[in-house]
Amino acid sequence: MKFISFLLYILLFFTLSKQSYADYLQGCNDPAYLVYVEKRFAYLESRNRRLLNETWKDYQLSLSLNSNPYQVLNNLSRHIKYSAQFEPIEIAELKIERAFEYADEMSTEQQIAGDVYDGFSSENHYVDIARAWIAYRQGDVEGAFHALHNSIKSVDSALLGAFGPDFDLVRQLYNDGYIDVVVAYINKTESFWTGKRPDALRSVWLNMIKAGCKIQFDSIDTIKAEQLGLTVVDVQKVLSFD
Repeated sequence: MKFISFLLYILLFFTLSKQSYADYLQGCNDPAYLVYVEKRFAYLESRNRRLLNETWKDYQLSLSLNSNPYQVLNNLSRHIKYSAQFEPIEIAELKIERAFEYADEMSTEQQIAGDVYDGFSSENHYVDIARAWIAYRQGDVEGAFHALHNSIKSVDSALLGAFGPDFDLVRQLYNDGYIDVVVAYINKTESFWTGKRPDALRSVWLNMIKAGCKIQFDSIDTIKAEQLGLTVVDVQKVLSFD
C-alpha cells in the first residue's frame, strides 16, 4: 500500500504542478501575468474613481432625504476614503472635518466619544484610511503607516469582520516596495477578519509576497496563485492516507 500511495503522490504532484503552471509558465515574472495584472490595476483605479462619484451621490441623497444622522455619517465616511485618494487634499480634509461635525452633533444624544466616533468601527476605519492616503500623498510615509495600522486597531464591526478591511492603500504601498508594512497589516487582520476565506486569502497573499509576485489584494488572487503554481496542496488530505 505504501508503494501505491507513493506512486499516487508522484502522479498527483506532477499533475498539480502541470495544472498550476498551465497559464503562466514563468511564474510571477511571466510576461502574460505582468500584462494581466497591470490591466487589473488600471481597472481597480477606474472602479475607485467611479465609486468616488457614486458615494458622493449617496451622501448627497441621504442629506436631501433627511436620513438619520448615522446614515449620513456612514455615507460620508465611505466617500472620504475615495476623496482622499483622488481629490485635492484640502477638499478631502474638509470632508473629514465635516465627518467630525456630524459626530459632534450625534455625541450628546448617543454619547459618542473617542477618536471620531467610538463604537462605529466601520466609520473609524474609513476615516483612518483617508488619513493614511492624505499622509502618503503628502510624503509623510510614517504618518501613513501609523494611520493605516490604526484603521484596524480594536475593530468591532460586523461589516469589516465579514468582508474584510480596505486594501486599496495596501496595494499601492506594496507596489511601492513597503513590504514589511503590508505583511504586518495582513497579519493584524487575523484579530477580527476570521474564517476559511480570510485565512485562505492571507495565506495566498503571504505566499505571493514571498515569491515576489505582483498582487491585486483581491479575492481573484486565490485563482491567480494557483495558476502561478503557488497553491499549497495537502496531499495527505487529498489522497486520504497517513
